[in-house]
Amino acid sequence: MGARNRVFLYNRETGLIEQEQIYEKWFMDWFYGTGPGRLITRFLLSKKGFSRGYAWFKKRPGSKGQIIPFVEKYNIDISELEEPLERFRDFNHFFTRRLKPGARPIEMSHDILISPADGRMMTLYIDTELIVPIKGLSFTLGDLLGGVHKVDEWMGGTCVKVRLAPFDYHRFCYIDNGYHGPVVHVDGHLHSISPLALQHRLKILHGNLRDIVVLETENFGKVAHIDIGAITVGRIHQHYCQGTNFRKGQEKGYFEFGGSTIVLLFGPGRIRIDEDILHYSRKGIESLVRYGGPVGRRIK
Repeated sequence: MGARNRVFLYNRETGLIEQEQIYEKWFMDWFYGTGPGRLITRFLLSKKGFSRGYAWFKKRPGSKGQIIPFVEKYNIDISELEEPLERFRDFNHFFTRRLKPGARPIEMSHDILISPADGRMMTLYIDTELIVPIKGLSFTLGDLLGGVHKVDEWMGGTCVKVRLAPFDYHRFCYIDNGYHGPVVHVDGHLHSISPLALQHRLKILHGNLRDIVVLETENFGKVAHIDIGAITVGRIHQHYCQGTNFRKGQEKGYFEFGGSTIVLLFGPGRIRIDEDILHYSRKGIESLVRYGGPVGRRIK
């Protein structure tokens, strides 16, 4: 296996660099890495109809048989589940699972920034409207915000990306106490956010379906929270639309089946990401993070 087809992660708990287990690697290699595959992806797989149909397939009662093989293959900790495996009626029900209270402790210190989800985090400096993440993919801030919010207030600030693999816990939370602005839904295609897809230099994220909201937070000022749907995501569920007060660590919503990404935008001088995450972000390596866990702090 060539280095191009391997993805490395920094495990914050062990302090080690690990190779990521890629979900359906053959699918990513063929549909994003070959000419015929790209054509099929462009005209079929990236369409919402395909993803909705795939999501329906995962909601059929017969899909329940996929749960145990999925758990075993990806080593999912079932001791964290709020209900036992036999109570899940289909695969999507398991995918949107809830965890036991306390399974994801929330760091409640006011000056500590928490991760909005389980996933793989990378941080980027926002400069002259251009964000340049890993693997040569680039997109403007205006593209990401869908033209519905001004980009000036984020210049010189920090972009935090959290990539959720299909085997992750797919519920996400608010990173602070605050007040909820309106959720703006931006229509688009549904491409994979797998690093193997991004390695093929497709301009993906700015064209993906996404929900955008600007949060007025107590400790970090204005924060743009962007939930991005990836291929086979049946739907992004938002618990609140606008005009709502929220608490740090409170569940904001969840994704149905598929991989997804959450992007947070902070204004200049607001946050300092933890040094280990910064260090590996500069090397193009994502860091494993957990819902509610500390990832940075407020700049006083």
